[in-house]
Amino acid sequence: MASTHKYRSLRGMPDTLAEEASVIYWLESKAREVFRLFGYGEIRTPILEETEVFTRSIGEDTDIVEKEMYSFTDRGGKNISLRPEGTAPIIRAYIEHGWHSKEDLTKLFYTGAMFRGERPQKGRLRQFHQIGAEIIGGSDPYIDAELILGLDTLLKSLKVDGFTILLNSLGCASDRENYKEELASYLKKKSSALCDNCKRRKETNVLRVLDCKREGCKAVVKGAPEIQSYLCKGCCEYYDGVKSILKKMGITFREKGDLVRGLDYYTGTIFEVIHPQLGAQDAIAAGGRYDELTKDMGGPSVGATGYAIGIERLLLAVDKKDIPREGPLTLVIPVGAGARAESFKAADTLRRLGVPCEMDYSGRSLKGGMRKAHKEGRKFIVILGEDEIKSGKLSVKDMETGEEKALSPEEAASYIKGT
Repeated sequence: MASTHKYRSLRGMPDTLAEEASVIYWLESKAREVFRLFGYGEIRTPILEETEVFTRSIGEDTDIVEKEMYSFTDRGGKNISLRPEGTAPIIRAYIEHGWHSKEDLTKLFYTGAMFRGERPQKGRLRQFHQIGAEIIGGSDPYIDAELILGLDTLLKSLKVDGFTILLNSLGCASDRENYKEELASYLKKKSSALCDNCKRRKETNVLRVLDCKREGCKAVVKGAPEIQSYLCKGCCEYYDGVKSILKKMGITFREKGDLVRGLDYYTGTIFEVIHPQLGAQDAIAAGGRYDELTKDMGGPSVGATGYAIGIERLLLAVDKKDIPREGPLTLVIPVGAGARAESFKAADTLRRLGVPCEMDYSGRSLKGGMRKAHKEGRKFIVILGEDEIKSGKLSVKDMETGEEKALSPEEAASYIKGT
């Protein structure tokens, strides 16, 4: 008995249909071009990792680890998780493959799906996709500036207008701990004005309070001390160096003293890219320096910095009318049952000559085939009947002008590709 159940994609994990997939393909292709210019190599890490890769790097008190990770025990009794972000797996790979002993600076980029079990909303899904970049092996203001310069270059190449780069520094681990103590002390006095989530956060992950979107919490945060007042001399000089380089390179940014990152591994320079098109959840990219992470995960003590772009959010900010689209495929229409074999061969010949095309297999009449082509918005049809088979020519019809030409396959390919 046939099932009457209607199967649907899981909430927050929608299908990516052909039109949107073509836009994402274009975004990723442009990103690869920019990464190549800046000397990055591509890495593809597994979707599944040992859960400890994330609990040790992201932090056990973060929202991601506490509430959002998809974790389970596999058949061998090992705790594993779907990756919620891309940096920790790359650091795991960096250590595992011994890249620190092969090169002084490792530059990697990635694209792929991430998973977080949060409430789906505009630009925020449970299965989402990122484009990211990491520079591992050095701590230098010029490295930070190059990373941000590359991100600015990438967004502009993707025709994203109106974005703002926000900049801040969390200082070194010591600066960060001193600031967290002062911030916790301040928030303790304002606890009654905080939402329930932030009341918990101030005890477990106090920096996350600064990132709350609720109006009451935002009002409290406005009066909170800023971390830049707690930076040591070395961290101040480093941060000033990053800002100076960016200004000299013509990169526009705005300092935001209460900007933080929600993952425990961040130290030093941090940044976020926001866009007005996205509303309250306005970040399309974010990142920063994480100099302690490689050591914390059992590797060498090396500096590192990186960022990730949310593709679903990026799609909301990209002006899609500027994105080149592939036109509908040319349709090869056999006229008469005897033309099917020759039409099949003609379609294959045209593809080999670089013409995207497909054959009409329905057996409908020429008029029916033309109606199909018109309905689907195809620019060209290729007609193959008894006369065309005898002459060795293809009848190519421009559906917009109505012009029809008898051409050899090579001439047909040039004509279709040249218009």
